[in-house]
Amino acid sequence: MSENVKSKEKKLKLGTGLIIVLLSFLLSITAIGFFLLYQDTIYDGVTIENLDVGGISITEAQQKAKKYFDNMSIEGKIDFSYGDKNWEVNSKEIGYTYDYTKAVHEAYQIGREGSYFERLQTILSLYKNPHSIRLKAIYDNEKMNQFIYAIENEINKKEKDATIIRSGGKFHITNEVVGLQLDVKKTQELLLESFKNTKLQEDIYIQLPISNISPKISAESLSMIQDLLGEYETTFNASSTSRTENIRLSSQAINGTILMPTEVFSFNEIVGPRSKEKGYQGAIVIFEGEFVEGLGGGVCQTSSTLYNAVLLSNLDIVQRVKHTIPSTYVPKGRDATVSYGVLDFKFKNSTANPIYIESYVSGNKVKFRIYGHKADSRRVQIQSIENEVIKRPIEVKYDPTLLEGKEQIVDKGRDGYKVTTYKIVYENNQEIEKKKISSDYYKPKKQIVMKGTKKITPSNSVKVQNKEDHKDTNIPSHDQTIY
Repeated sequence: MSENVKSKEKKLKLGTGLIIVLLSFLLSITAIGFFLLYQDTIYDGVTIENLDVGGISITEAQQKAKKYFDNMSIEGKIDFSYGDKNWEVNSKEIGYTYDYTKAVHEAYQIGREGSYFERLQTILSLYKNPHSIRLKAIYDNEKMNQFIYAIENEINKKEKDATIIRSGGKFHITNEVVGLQLDVKKTQELLLESFKNTKLQEDIYIQLPISNISPKISAESLSMIQDLLGEYETTFNASSTSRTENIRLSSQAINGTILMPTEVFSFNEIVGPRSKEKGYQGAIVIFEGEFVEGLGGGVCQTSSTLYNAVLLSNLDIVQRVKHTIPSTYVPKGRDATVSYGVLDFKFKNSTANPIYIESYVSGNKVKFRIYGHKADSRRVQIQSIENEVIKRPIEVKYDPTLLEGKEQIVDKGRDGYKVTTYKIVYENNQEIEKKKISSDYYKPKKQIVMKGTKKITPSNSVKVQNKEDHKDTNIPSHDQTIY
């Protein structure tokens, strides 16, 4: 055998040996890798709050952690504070404990996420750099919330508006009360965040998130109510006790009303339903152009009186509806009818300060005064002009039971009117503005006259009377009746 052949055989054997060694090494590494990757225990180097749980199963780790940490006293407390007040709850009172299950499962996942080589790298790195899992606290949510709600009940305070009343010709103001409100949701969020960031057995301190609730009306704003802006009064027949009572009740409901800047006054909202339960009585009302008995009759005199006081106070009218028949207690074009749930009278406080409405009934008068802050010397005058009087039409009917030549007025009817109302504003006795408020049309109502057609015979002859004597003077005149 030549030297060349021997050399080649030697190299072949050497190469084969190296391959065998390399394969053996790779197989060993692969076996170790599979052993490490697929073992059913927590990897070595993993701890829970420095408690070693490596090399044991999930169940064993949970038992070990519970036994270890349950032996540690849980004396932590949660301290809530606001200003100089404190509320403290002990850990045991809210079922405070540790979440062993979550911590153990988190420990088990170390080295089990990522690719084959990423997992292997993590597992091997644990020998040099152990990984510690934080033990998180848990508590009884219901018990903790009950404690927070108890704090809320103690802290929360309803805000109160400042009040103002006029008595003895003077205003008396009561200061407002600022409200307090605990933000329960934010408190719960702060508590959860504290549990995440607080170490084992440390106390927790929480500054309660409390808001100040400012009332709508302050004493400072009410102090601006000093001047009489406008006033108006009307008279009524005090002998009509039911109508008088309705005017008194509706006027009383409005007395003391405060209206803030831009706020809108609603007559129906303030006075409410005119019901028997509230003491309202039956009296004459206008319905579809006729006088009928209705609950709350007379309330329209209250709304009309207020309407005129509002006009003279130079405030903005939002909603106003006239009667179908002119009222005798205010000039034509200056009435405002109301009907709960149907017709309303509304106006807006168009000044920069609050206004105060005073109203009362005295004898046979109902009066409204509106107070506020008068920033100038302006005064208001209301002018109503009758543009046209529409004479009542006359309808003649014939009555065979009435003697010929005789007449009887069955319904006197009434004239109609077209009226324009203006608001005139003066400053230093000089007219600076004239504004049309409304154009109103009051329909006429025809007069009904009955003429007799029965022939005169000796048996039924009577002395012919003058025409005026033929009229029935007992028919009431609607033009003279106050509604």
